[in-house]
Amino acid sequence: MRRPALLALPLLAALLAACAGGRPAVESGQAHPAGPGAATVFEKRTFKLVKTPDPDLEAALEPLLTAAYDAAVRRHAEASFSEIGFTYSLAPKGAVYPFSEIEVSCIMQDKYAVRRGPELCGAFFGDLEARLKKALADKQ
Repeated sequence: MRRPALLALPLLAALLAACAGGRPAVESGQAHPAGPGAATVFEKRTFKLVKTPDPDLEAALEPLLTAAYDAAVRRHAEASFSEIGFTYSLAPKGAVYPFSEIEVSCIMQDKYAVRRGPELCGAFFGDLEARLKKALADKQ
């Protein structure tokens, strides 16, 4: 009576392993699509800021990014930004002082990146660069 139950254990384990295992990200040299609505980093830019800690500049970064984003959105008002998924991210990159350098990423849905990426990200980064230069002019 116990023997059939023992035989079922390897089959059950094999079934669970097959269900739990995912497909590899790359199979036969081709990447699998991430699915509808997947977002991608269209472009990244690194900006050098100040070499020593500056709490005022750090506090001003988010408003500067938001203002550059808003300007890009206004400049391209015909676009449906909720549909495109246009957004940004910020990562500190400095070796000794993290905010001596920042990396800013322009992000949008994959299906819009080729068509809308250059204009949206170009406008966003152009405006951000001008705002950062102005903010840094007082610091250097």
